[in-house]
Amino acid sequence: MSVARELPQDSGMVTVVAQSQTRGRGRFERVWVSPPKGGLYLTVRMPWDTRPLAQAPLVSLGCALALARLCRELGIGSVSLKWPNDLILSGGKAAGILAEMIHPQGVPVLLVGVGIDVDLPGSSLEGVGQPTTTLSRQAGRTLDCECILERFLQLWSEVDRALESDGFACLVEEFRSFSDVEGRTFRLAGTGPTRRIRVRSVQDDGSLEVESLSSGEVITVYGGELLPDAT
Repeated sequence: MSVARELPQDSGMVTVVAQSQTRGRGRFERVWVSPPKGGLYLTVRMPWDTRPLAQAPLVSLGCALALARLCRELGIGSVSLKWPNDLILSGGKAAGILAEMIHPQGVPVLLVGVGIDVDLPGSSLEGVGQPTTTLSRQAGRTLDCECILERFLQLWSEVDRALESDGFACLVEEFRSFSDVEGRTFRLAGTGPTRRIRVRSVQDDGSLEVESLSSGEVITVYGGELLPDAT
């Protein structure tokens, strides 16, 4: 993402791919484990001067949906998406997405970073702090990172074309079919004080309709992070 950010303004659509990262990071500046071999780390730089600014946050949801489609093609059975953009396979996180909007020379550019655990050894995933897994482990065979990259970008391009032309509403039912958050309770962080909520549904515009467990108020959430509810 750092490399993509520094590319010339007239670069157009560019995908920057790394075999490893020395400063890999996820949402909220968390460290993203990025050892050589077995992981796929990329950032897509997308000029955003011709698309509605309000549509930019939905690109992450579309990217997550492309990852879910990829896993189904690989024959992986237990595929779910944790809103807004984590890929969960059999209870373990296998991919994450980080999007940032920058404005070089006053022109908006969207950077979408994706980290995918394709075939990382178990030793590389130890100490991550949450259940993790890999695409290869879930598919039951060794997968090639370059092949995964090529097919993922194809699927993401298909999803993003639909998103650009018809909005998220045309994708929301499919996203809901992979979503595992409806009806569950979480602690919602990152949008002010952390609060306990119950998720009601993913909305047509990509937001979450949630119920506050303290007040019973139903609210719409456009960003943040769903943390496990330990109470």
